[in-house]
Amino acid sequence: MDAEIKSRFTSAGLEVVARYTGVDGPSVEEAFHQVVHIDATPVQRLQKRGPDATHQIDAAWKTRAHEGGVVSDDGAFLAAGSMSYGWVHVRLTPTTDISALADQGGELLFIARSMSGNRVCAASTEGSEHWILEVDFPAQE
Repeated sequence: MDAEIKSRFTSAGLEVVARYTGVDGPSVEEAFHQVVHIDATPVQRLQKRGPDATHQIDAAWKTRAHEGGVVSDDGAFLAAGSMSYGWVHVRLTPTTDISALADQGGELLFIARSMSGNRVCAASTEGSEHWILEVDFPAQE
């Protein structure tokens, strides 16, 4: 397990289970290209600045990820470690706050995938807003 990636996720309160080595579902690169492109349409937009902005993006992402089936009943899902590293099997904890994954400039890009690979839910920064984006990937036979 890459120590820097593990540290980034654990500092955001995620439990890191292991590097995901499966080949089913979309790669990080495929998911990235679906959520980060000029025609991407957010399912929810939130102001980036404000007293509650970090709490709002964290709560909104968790709600959408749970409702959309990205997060399993036990809190497990796959998080993008990096384009080259791939997916990391993680689990939500009571202290998870995805806004802690933003860089020092406040830019956030967090891409999560269901364990089955059929659904992606991402949080990103676009200008003065945080966006929640969702993408369905058809089941691969």
